[in-house]
Amino acid sequence: MRTSPRLLAAILVAIGLALPACGSADAPDPKPNLLIEYWQSAAVKNDRLPGYGSAPGDRQANLAAYYSPEQLLSRLLSVFTCTDEPLDTERQGGDSFDTSCDLNAAVRRAVREAGGDPQHVSGRVALVKHPDGALELMTLFIANAKVIDANGETYSGLDEFRAGNDLLDSDDVILVPRELTQVTGENQLVTVYGHTRWAGWPWLLGSGGALALVAVLLLIRRKVRRAQQRGDQELGTAPGAP
Repeated sequence: MRTSPRLLAAILVAIGLALPACGSADAPDPKPNLLIEYWQSAAVKNDRLPGYGSAPGDRQANLAAYYSPEQLLSRLLSVFTCTDEPLDTERQGGDSFDTSCDLNAAVRRAVREAGGDPQHVSGRVALVKHPDGALELMTLFIANAKVIDANGETYSGLDEFRAGNDLLDSDDVILVPRELTQVTGENQLVTVYGHTRWAGWPWLLGSGGALALVAVLLLIRRKVRRAQQRGDQELGTAPGAP
């Protein structure tokens, strides 16, 4: 059934506004609607639904012709089986989804160590918005209830990925399923920062933290003084010194 581009856009706006965040420390306020931004963009890095022309209107018309809002969300954020060959949109048709994956040696090793099969790898995307406004579909890999990123790093779920990944910063925003390792069934989507924000300064400014900070500063001061004293001594014993 063909969906009107305007109707599909309106529904995606409503869906995006209904998506939860994980709390004020984990998500921006106000929360961006990454779904509608993806819908309106014609330049998404690593897009898996490419080939719809350079104008956003061409892309929107094509998506509306092949997908209902629910189908678009499911196609975009569901788990898929990785393939080796990139998508040929001219031969596959406008409703095709690119399932090709860059399975480098680090990723294959991580899949094997997680108990998965490096020859049959599952992937899913995170919709990322960078601080400059650019959008990207970032591929993550799923193996035996573990999440693996493009660097071959392994995580138990979304919280651990956000705390430990080196691919995203704390000002990147992502739209992902809350249960990253879940491959079947319903999965709630959340909008959160791509990396956990460091909470060290509030701790340092507490009563015990303030003392620790003072101790660190005193230690640095002592080291600087010792370095200066050593420099003065070497100057005084150098040949030709007065």
